[in-house]
Amino acid sequence: MVRLSRFTHFIDVSKEGGMTAIYNSLTQSVMYVSTQLAEALKNIGIQTVECFIEQYFQEDREEAYNLLKHLWNMRCLVEEDEDEMVEIGVLQKVLEKPQIMILYLILTDICNIGCRYCFFEGGIPENYKFSKMSWEIAKKGVDLFARTLDWDGLQDTDAPTIILYGGEALLNWDVALQVLKYVKQLKDCGDLPESTLITLNTNGILITEEIAQNLAEYDVSVAISIDGPKEVHDKMRVDHLGRGTFDSVMKGFDRARKAGCNVSACCTIDEHNLDILPDVTRWFIEDLGVQGLGFNTLLECNARRIPRPVPYSNTVAESLVECFKIARDHGVHEDRFMRKVTAFADGDFYFSDCGGCGMQLVISPDGYVGTCHAYCGTKDYFVKMSELENPVDHPYWVEWRKRSPINMPECYDCIALANCGGGCPHSAAIVTGSIWNVDTSFCPHAKRAVDFLVKDLFNQHFS
Repeated sequence: MVRLSRFTHFIDVSKEGGMTAIYNSLTQSVMYVSTQLAEALKNIGIQTVECFIEQYFQEDREEAYNLLKHLWNMRCLVEEDEDEMVEIGVLQKVLEKPQIMILYLILTDICNIGCRYCFFEGGIPENYKFSKMSWEIAKKGVDLFARTLDWDGLQDTDAPTIILYGGEALLNWDVALQVLKYVKQLKDCGDLPESTLITLNTNGILITEEIAQNLAEYDVSVAISIDGPKEVHDKMRVDHLGRGTFDSVMKGFDRARKAGCNVSACCTIDEHNLDILPDVTRWFIEDLGVQGLGFNTLLECNARRIPRPVPYSNTVAESLVECFKIARDHGVHEDRFMRKVTAFADGDFYFSDCGGCGMQLVISPDGYVGTCHAYCGTKDYFVKMSELENPVDHPYWVEWRKRSPINMPECYDCIALANCGGGCPHSAAIVTGSIWNVDTSFCPHAKRAVDFLVKDLFNQHFS
């Protein structure tokens, strides 16, 4: 006696309506069948395979057996009384222990500009004391990261990552340069994996020729925040007097690229570029010539909530699909959507869309360490670095590692279960009061991504 798995979903994939995808939302397995067969399967209820074939496929029993066997192997068909929570439990065990792979060094919480949508600054409470990280704190942060890495669990393709962040990280360049030298030293003596990457997140304004040369020398990936052409960028990314920053940003961008740095663009999606995002993507690729591109969706913060969250989320979902197609056509890596493409192609469960979910250490300028840089101001989920012996055993990291759709029963019947990653825990907490609630602003993107991936795979191979 068999039945459909609760994780089985049906997606019409052909314009004529003659083909349907059968998709397992837990394993990301997909099979394309005639809509006739799909409709019959939707009504299978609970019955034997023999009865089902006798009812619907008397003329071609062998083909029907093969199709049903394949669906059984895909786990789209299961035994009548099978407990599918067993499969959930197997995946849940993956998240029982944090796996630290990312280090955020918040070199300073001061910024030289005042972007109108900044979630980081929007999380800073009143009477907060801004500061710069000392070299002593930075060194302790790198050392903590090095000894927390699970060396035995590292795969050949794993790349531990150190991110220099702010505020504006280059306001503390002296310490940043010391970090670069120290990381090289740790690599040379075998205390950090040779595969460890360093990324600088910056608005680009403070990049001088000397800084650019140092960044290139130490093989730093430079992610510069640019929201589009000048007339778009200057609407939101302004200095503290409200003046646009595009011209200053582009000088830094050009210096970094001229020095030979690996430069990518980081674009935040807000109402200033939301409706023209495909055009902005073409501008990045065809006019600016970037080879790497990442989109940031708005995150909730107490100072500024997402304007028009429902239409915003729906438009983002559609636009990111179009932007991915443009980037793919040009051979350009678009980071946000590629995470979902990779998980889909590999058939992996994508546990978390955010490194904050038990995979990163965030070091604040004043020597605290936490799970998520959005809480750098309030110090929620932060502890003093001097009091933290082993992050992988600490309740904060243990809890955040488990924060995944695989541990959220309200997500189990969603088509995007294995491909979503759960969005932003901080945004969920701002809206609902708990990191354990669904980040509903992320749902349209996750669902639209799966719909696109399943249909695109069909079109690539069968159209």
